Amino acid sequence: MTLLPLPPEEPRDPRLAEALAAAAERIPPGRVEQVWVFPPRRLAARETGLAVLVVTQDDADDPRRTIWTVRYDGAVEKGKPVFTHLLEEQGTVPPDRVGRIVDGVARRLEAESDAPDVRDLDGDAGAWAALLVELGAPAAVDATNR
Repeated sequence: MTLLPLPPEEPRDPRLAEALAAAAERIPPGRVEQVWVFPPRRLAARETGLAVLVVTQDDADDPRRTIWTVRYDGAVEKGKPVFTHLLEEQGTVPPDRVGRIVDGVARRLEAESDAPDVRDLDGDAGAWAALLVELGAPAAVDATNR
């Protein structure tokens, strides 16, 4: 008996994949240490998504991490879906404070109470591209999103 492979899971959040791809124009994927992916929120005709990026400094000797939020907001306007992306720097902290800061950012932004999916990328551009594809970006997107 031959077992057929399971069909791939549906993309979790293609709009967040688009927002993350856009963020890579300002933040090199090679500096992204972690991505905290929060579940999308849908309420009536509105949809929002949030990811928090933990980014290393340009100077390899600087142990601090910069926290960035990547958000999208979507709504239906005049019968058409309209989505906007927002990339915001939240601050720079010592590595031992990252978890606490991310929790605070999520509370301020009223992120869904479900636990985030934390991805340790360690600056691996291939892992960044794989995450985008997993979220629903086209497989043709390369590590630099160009």
